Amino acid sequence: MKKLYFVFLILIFSVFASGCLEKRVDPNTLTSTDERVLYDLMVARCHALNAKDMDQFRQIYTKDSPELKWIENTGIPMWKTNGMKFNEPSLKKISIIGNDAAASFVLRGNNSFGTSFVYRVEVLYVKEGAQWKIESMGVR
Repeated sequence: MKKLYFVFLILIFSVFASGCLEKRVDPNTLTSTDERVLYDLMVARCHALNAKDMDQFRQIYTKDSPELKWIENTGIPMWKTNGMKFNEPSLKKISIIGNDAAASFVLRGNNSFGTSFVYRVEVLYVKEGAQWKIESMGVR
């Protein structure tokens, strides 16, 4: 009976452990130049977040993005107050259809209070002319 109990515990643990593992895409294996550019834009956004640099945000966002206005008016002051620091994102998925694209990332970070966090980020991209730009993103 003890052996059966041990096997049952291993089975339950493996089910929970498999649900906790994130499926990631290695950015070095991206075959399309567009996919690589989209990943690099998200990395650039993380660098802009860490630097709290509005000029960098203007380079990677579309001109009329409402999120760009939010970043300038609310985001940067909030991140400066909380001492936010973000790591490079982990790529989960990229989908490109014509001049539109969507991607899913896992973004990790911490703040000056010692709190660590993990965001699941969905990003919408638009091609402006010949250049990809971030239109908006959502965190869950």
